[in-house]
Amino acid sequence: MTVDQNLSAGWLERILADLARTYDPATRTGKKIASHVRWMLNFLMALGISVWSEVTAEDTRDWYFAETRNLDGTFAAPKENTARNRQWTALIALEVAAKLGALVDPVAVAGPKIQQPADTDTAARPLDDGEDQRICSFANPGVVPSMRSVVVAVMRSGGSAPDAAGVRVRDVDLDTATIRFSDGRVCALDAWSAQTIGEYLDTHPGVGPDDWLCVKSGTAPQRAVESVTAQVWKVVSEAGFGRCPGVSGRSLRLTAARRAFERDGIEAAARLLGSASLDGTARAIGHAWQQEPIKEPFGSGRRGCGTDTAGLGGSDG
Repeated sequence: MTVDQNLSAGWLERILADLARTYDPATRTGKKIASHVRWMLNFLMALGISVWSEVTAEDTRDWYFAETRNLDGTFAAPKENTARNRQWTALIALEVAAKLGALVDPVAVAGPKIQQPADTDTAARPLDDGEDQRICSFANPGVVPSMRSVVVAVMRSGGSAPDAAGVRVRDVDLDTATIRFSDGRVCALDAWSAQTIGEYLDTHPGVGPDDWLCVKSGTAPQRAVESVTAQVWKVVSEAGFGRCPGVSGRSLRLTAARRAFERDGIEAAARLLGSASLDGTARAIGHAWQQEPIKEPFGSGRRGCGTDTAGLGGSDG
């Protein structure tokens, strides 16, 4: 017997009935789960999704970070703990739906686990050459470069997720193979990154100099950062590093910093990260820099990230 895959075909009632066996609907947790499952399905259908096979991780992530209306009529973005709770609800609901016959992959559609900022900041490490090459090979899912491959290119050049979310097309100079971030840093684009961004712009002639490079125009700032994070994490996961200790989206910019260090020393790596701390930079790239002589005082000639332009600013995050 074929199961009706339409989200509106009684799936809410069936999912809640199954979940009620584990989570008493009379309890606070049971009521919250029921409310969230109902909201999630309505949210997905409001996006124009009609059947289970059309639901993607990007769609559920939009729901995780959907704003809620305050009593005074204003809207507020959810905190990360709230988003994580929504993701947990989505996963258990999707697992039930799949068990009942929905054509959906619960783990893939629920998406990568939303982590505390400290989780990636403290554990991330640079990639080795083989890992970096694998990330590049998985960056683009199609024939021509996509926005997510551009995200990888920007982060491989020293950009953090907030940096990438704020980059406009005009901030990229393909003639000099550099990219400028909002804090004034100008970092070098390696050959792969420059070629990827160039091909993306060539195949998207409607993108103008004032358009965002890594997110859709008009995206709210917080959502833009989340979009960048989701895109790069999808690449990391598809490349097979989703459960690899120390590998995260931040690993891409730490790899760029490690290479800047190998070319020009610890000061260059710190400038690329926008860090005022040599110690923090050394820890981030896994190098005991104190064991080596410093060629010049840190701070002298602050001129770029692997290039001869730009200054220092921001943080090492």
